[in-house]
This record gives sequence, C-alpha cells and structure tokens, in this order.
Amino acid sequence: MFKKKLTSILTVLGVISTFFVSPSAAANPLIALTVNGVTITTANAAATPATVSVPADNQIDATDALKFSMSGIAAGTSVSVTVQNAFIISNLSSTLNPVTSSAGTTSATFNVGTGTTAEFYAFTKSSGLGTITVSNSGSTFTYYIRGTAGPAYNLSFTPFTTASTSTIIKYTSKVTDVFGNIVVGVTPALSLINLTSTTPTSTNVEGISEFTVTYPSIPGKSALSLLIVATDSIGLPPAVKQISSFIEVVDANAALAAEKSGRAADKAASDAALAAEKSGRAADKAASDAALAAEKSGRAADKAASDKNIVDLTNNVAALTRQVAQLKALYNKLAIRFKQKTIK
Repeated sequence: MFKKKLTSILTVLGVISTFFVSPSAAANPLIALTVNGVTITTANAAATPATVSVPADNQIDATDALKFSMSGIAAGTSVSVTVQNAFIISNLSSTLNPVTSSAGTTSATFNVGTGTTAEFYAFTKSSGLGTITVSNSGSTFTYYIRGTAGPAYNLSFTPFTTASTSTIIKYTSKVTDVFGNIVVGVTPALSLINLTSTTPTSTNVEGISEFTVTYPSIPGKSALSLLIVATDSIGLPPAVKQISSFIEVVDANAALAAEKSGRAADKAASDAALAAEKSGRAADKAASDAALAAEKSGRAADKAASDKNIVDLTNNVAALTRQVAQLKALYNKLAIRFKQKTIK
C-alpha cells in the first residue's frame, strides 16, 4: 500500500515538474537596451520608443544609437535583425574607425557560435518612428526607435522676382536639419533693401516661419535676404544657410495697363487669325467652286463636241449611202446597155 502511494506521489511530482522546468535550448535570450549608458525599458511599445539623436555631425556616437546587449542565447544559434526606418551597425564611431551616417544595413545576422551573447547597435536619420525586429531560436522581439532632429541646416524659401508697387505679400520659409527633419523654434534673420517687413516668426511644428513684405509705392529695385545660422558637416552636403533675391518693383497701374494692352493685343491677333482663317476658307471654297464650274463647263463642251461629231458622222454615212446607191444605179444602166449592144 505504501509503495503504491509513493509511486503516485512521484508521478504527480513528475507531471508538475514539466510545467516549471524548460530545456535550456528553448529559453528566451535576455535583451538589455541602453542609449549612452542609460537603460531603456519602454522601447517595446510604439508609443514609448527609444529616443536617440540623429547623426547630424556625420558620426554615429553613443547618443545617436540604441545599443542591444543580448545574453542567454543558445550556443550554435544565430540572431537575425531587421529594421524599418533605421539602420544596424556593429560598432560605434571612433577616431581610428569612424562610422558615418551612410553606414549601416537594414538586415543583419549575428552567428553566436560557442558563445551565448551578442551585441549590436541601431540608429536612425529620421524623426519618424523606426522598428527593430530581433529573432532567435523561434522567438521574436520588436522594439521602436525615434530620432531627434538635428540643428538647423537647410533653409527653403521662394521669393518673388517681380512685384507691384504698394502691394503686401505674405512669405513662408521652412527650416530642416541635414536629413530633412523639421526643425522647430528657429527664427530666420531677414535683411531688406527698399522694403519694409514684419519680423519672421519662429518655425512651428511644421518647420514653417512666416512674415509679410510691403513693397514701395515707387517703381524700382528692391532686395531681400533670409538667413539661418548653420555649420557645415564634413562629408555631408553644404548647408543652405541663406537665400537672397533681387526684386523688380513695377507700377501697379502701368502693370495693369500693360496686362490689359497685352490681352487686347492677344485678342486682336486672335481675331486677325480667325478672320484670315475664314478668308482662307472662303477663298478655298471660291476656288473649289470655280474649279467645279470649269469642270462642268468642260464636260458640257466635250458633250457638245461629241454630239456634233455624232451628227456629222451620221450625215457623212447618209451621204455615202446615197452615193453608193447612185453608183449602183448607174452601173445597172450601163450593164443593161452593154448587154443590148452585145445581143444585136
């Protein structure tokens, strides 16, 4: 009886142990995330991604990358990583081994071999959301990253090259970093010649700054220049720091009169072209009608000549017929006389 109870207890313990003991090969690896030594624990949710700086200086430093430190990996397996809107690198930039913003790949595989650890970095050049997917031994982990825009680098602004006197025009400009990310809070500097203007606003959440320009009441030359403070990054395109434009200010009334005159000239030219086309069509019709009448007249003349030829031919046939009859009658008379003489 005791042996049966002991056997039952051991069986139950064996079943329970299957729920608490897992083979080491099936264990999930541990993944620790850090940015510049600071632990990140919320990057597994899209709403709370890891935040890094974009590599505006063209060097991938510790503040620009999310470090992945993996441990507890089954020996002999590999770690696969794929990213969207981000890049993977194995090492950060150093003096001897610089890593620039053009480095990195969107997928990589790290073979663990006999070890149980792996390490890599992810960075982004975008302030949009990036995704990093890590896979090992059938387990998949997803993390999120977002870049913080770099300093102002490029200015976008399109001024008018001509304007009418006394007009007020609203202008907008946009400021972005070296990778095209929106830069907020930068106020462009404005320089004017023969113009008055409001002060440009600071760039908003869309990177837009606004100001208005009032053009002088007297025609002439004006100029404006918009400027941001920016420092070129080695290895990246030069910054667009300043945009300037000369403006031809024209008399509003003269411009309106010139526009009206131009429209009147266009209408006159259009009317003349239409009249010429109508005249050409009329001339073509008259020529066509004349050609048709000439053809009809020619056909009538041909018919009259043909009819006359038929009448003449008929008359000639009748005359020849009479002559043949006369000759035949004369022959008969002569034949009779010759016969009478021969009989006597």
